[in-house]
Amino acid sequence: MENKSGDGESDTPLFVTIRALNEWDSRISGGIDWRAKLDVQRGAVLGAEIKNNAFKLAKWTVGALLAGSDQLKLGYVTREQPKGNNTHVILGTQQFKPAEFATQINLKMENAWGVLRSIIDLCMKLEAGLYLIMKDPNKQILRIYDVPSDAFEDEGDANSDEDEEEEN
Repeated sequence: MENKSGDGESDTPLFVTIRALNEWDSRISGGIDWRAKLDVQRGAVLGAEIKNNAFKLAKWTVGALLAGSDQLKLGYVTREQPKGNNTHVILGTQQFKPAEFATQINLKMENAWGVLRSIIDLCMKLEAGLYLIMKDPNKQILRIYDVPSDAFEDEGDANSDEDEEEEN
């Protein structure tokens, strides 16, 4: 995207972060049918997405802010047929300035940095090792699990190395 200034100055590039919101089948979830409401009630659709996917939108907004993007563009994507997972339709898009959108979703970068600092401080108190951090989906709890050092080694890798040696 180019910034077309009429004052003879050189064109400066603008940076855009593009993300897609995927519609969940509204008949099953009891949500808003995007096909029917997106054109006439775009604010209601966005409000529902902010309510249901606050973390996702906050993550995308923080990413756009950290990347120095001039715009954050959200696409509303749905399946062409509810049971088909191969073909999709873009129903619409919305464009925001990341800092303004952060204000709209009540995201404060000071809080984001504070949360990161708290997690880093907590991790620094742990012994050296391999850990898994997970947020409990139903509670405001962050859980840290100690993972054995050999947990992610694949037995298939060891066997394939032996097979290669036998072939040579």
